[in-house]
Amino acid sequence: MSYKYPFKRKASGAKKPLVIDHAIYETGLHVFADGACEPNPGPGGWGFAVYEDGREIHSESGGSPETTNNIMEMTGALRALRWLAKNRADRKVKLHCDSMYVVNGCNSWRHKWKKNGWSRKGANSPKKEDGEVKNLDLWKELDAALATYPLELTWCKGHAGIKGNERADELSVQAMPKALSSVTRNVTSVTSNASGAEPEESGDYLTRQYLQTMSGA
Repeated sequence: MSYKYPFKRKASGAKKPLVIDHAIYETGLHVFADGACEPNPGPGGWGFAVYEDGREIHSESGGSPETTNNIMEMTGALRALRWLAKNRADRKVKLHCDSMYVVNGCNSWRHKWKKNGWSRKGANSPKKEDGEVKNLDLWKELDAALATYPLELTWCKGHAGIKGNERADELSVQAMPKALSSVTRNVTSVTSNASGAEPEESGDYLTRQYLQTMSGA
């Protein structure tokens, strides 16, 4: 979605390219979570990969024949957290995700939503009816998982050559056709035609205005 602004800022010169220090991922325990959906909504996949001192030591993936990109991104992070709580409860780890929706939701927004009774609007807000939190069940599961294994998620740029992120993306994409083939053609057709829900926003490249809206600011 594009937004029109009443004024234009003067160009400040060429945008500086993002410099990624790949060496930071070569030491310690790093987990990369990702999700994919094509089309969105449609068949989707999630995946996460665990790296210790630069070497992959574990990975998991799965999918759904009818889902959204955001749900798959959230599921990848949730599955990663559950694996960490069970297998690396005593280790310091960094959990990386290229979804700002998931990173901001886990690190910041969920605390405010929970305080408001799982609403984006406060109890005294004149627009409380507009406070619905999408994917609420998953957010509650992420909240519980982060209470069990507390950490802050770290955003990483997608498709930028970061080994772990590329691997998690690969796992997610590979899981999509597997999810679609796991159901019969008839069930897939019924699921697709029965959905009357309004589609979620495509992609996860969130504008400043959207971030403010989601956080309830």
